[in-house]
Amino acid sequence: MRYTRDQSEFDRAIGFFDATFALALTLLVTSLDIDHPVSAFGSLGSLNDAVGAQFVTFLIAFAVVASFWLQHHRMVASWTAIDVRTIVANLCLIAGVILLPFSTNAVGDPSVEDLPLPTVLMAVNVAAVALLYTLVSLVAAGRGLIDPPPDAAGRLDTVIRGLAPAVVFLASIPVAYLVAPDIARLIWIVLLVVNPFVHRLTARIRWPEAET
Repeated sequence: MRYTRDQSEFDRAIGFFDATFALALTLLVTSLDIDHPVSAFGSLGSLNDAVGAQFVTFLIAFAVVASFWLQHHRMVASWTAIDVRTIVANLCLIAGVILLPFSTNAVGDPSVEDLPLPTVLMAVNVAAVALLYTLVSLVAAGRGLIDPPPDAAGRLDTVIRGLAPAVVFLASIPVAYLVAPDIARLIWIVLLVVNPFVHRLTARIRWPEAET
């Protein structure tokens, strides 16, 4: 069954997805936990020792979730309708998104921050969200819900943009086990360089004449 943009079922589905992204962003704050507030708030140095690593992880997770919501928002803007298969694909994406506060909390927990598994779990979580976002876009395109419909270059653009963050986060997994979890988390910052490069690359694929 298909619901067009002028039907209430379309608005209900998109509203639900947006609300879940917003909830996941809000719950990220629960990853900031101070065991001894009196000593932690004694100075900026002690506050940094208590929550500094957690706050960096919070910022990374917030940026990741916000980025995926923004991409999802732009994608939905081109939809002419939504159907059950696309809703199910979005629910799979949402499942990955709502797990991010849990995996972020584990990475920011000072008692386990030196263990590789929390870093690995968050890396897998973010990679899964990236791949599921790509799946949603491809399902919507395959179901004929996008106007104008993407051509082959447009679909390749979607795949590359989705794979880039997945590759970066998955690449940090062996580093977490073989080197150190904090070094593995530094790899995630590579996205600041990778994303602009990916945007230029996909622009060349879609509009090669603009580069001549």
